[in-house]
Amino acid sequence: MAGLLTLTEVKDWLSITKPDYDGILTIINDAMCVAVTNYTGHSFALVVEPNEILDATQSDLIVPRNSPIISVQNLYFYTQPDGTDGTLIDPTSYLVLPESIVLQNITTPFNRARISLAYTWGYDGLPADVRLMMLQAVEAEYRRRGQKSLGVSSRSKKDESQSFADGGSEYWDRASGLPTELVNKLQFYKQNFEWPSIPMATRNL
Repeated sequence: MAGLLTLTEVKDWLSITKPDYDGILTIINDAMCVAVTNYTGHSFALVVEPNEILDATQSDLIVPRNSPIISVQNLYFYTQPDGTDGTLIDPTSYLVLPESIVLQNITTPFNRARISLAYTWGYDGLPADVRLMMLQAVEAEYRRRGQKSLGVSSRSKKDESQSFADGGSEYWDRASGLPTELVNKLQFYKQNFEWPSIPMATRNL
């Protein structure tokens, strides 16, 4: 999702006041925002999942496909395979955590597609540290463009040698297209779950 940062924010960060580079800054900004959201798996917005159907393994812990969980609208056990019918679980019977739902004094049924969950997950706005990392990514790409150092770690001319500490290939993560240092920092926000074709969304403690 492009547009997580405004052009004004980018120009303020780079101390640019003139409109001469608005076009290229917009391209870089959009590209870095897309790179961050693709790498983390987050759009950094609130998302409502109206009917997520989960398998059940007679557990007291439910792990939905997405996190962080903001709120749970309803939770049904013993649903039909399409998520209809079922028994509505009282909200006082579970505790909602950012990454899971902890059941209290009850356990899930034991069968495939027997839980239906409606919940809201994501972020209510861009976290401050992610905003800073996006600005830093835009700055790094903007400076690399100015140095014309894409894929270049150093350049020699006559008796002079110029090194590009932040422009060479070792500084950039090839898979994400982001500076390596920022990739390491973004690990906290990365969605690491890899579900099978029929997700096992509950697990035993």
